[in-house]
Amino acid sequence: MSANSVEEVKEDLSMLETIANNPNSPATAKTVFGLAYLMDDKPWYDLEKGFTAVKNAAEDAKDNEPFCWFMLGSIYLNGKKDIPKDIVSAKYWIEKAATAGYKDAEIVKEIEWGDNPDGFKEWFVEKIERDYERKQKLLRLLPFVLILLIAGILLFIL
Repeated sequence: MSANSVEEVKEDLSMLETIANNPNSPATAKTVFGLAYLMDDKPWYDLEKGFTAVKNAAEDAKDNEPFCWFMLGSIYLNGKKDIPKDIVSAKYWIEKAATAGYKDAEIVKEIEWGDNPDGFKEWFVEKIERDYERKQKLLRLLPFVLILLIAGILLFIL
């Protein structure tokens, strides 16, 4: 990443911070602002600013903003650089988001705390990873398939 692009990102983050600090802004904007600072591989990483924003947003979130609860729960569930896992807090926030109907939270809740057979979580994660790899392979093949399709159409027309 070039110095210019880092500075551009910092300018964008500054604008996002202005929006997040507006008392009329939705909690979701504050969560997105916080998540930007929790990208620990970026030069603008700031644990205190990021985690505080995400946590405050979750606490301020309205019933129609379960994304905020889910993101805080996910951070607690997985831990992050300098943020230890906290399963009790993770379960609280993810269940709150799931109860509000947030689909990703419902899935995570079922995988983590559902009444599943032994090995289910590992099987499910492996399946998701395999499906993702397959989709990536198909996406890499898509241009070739399109070229062949166009060539076939041209041969049919001519």
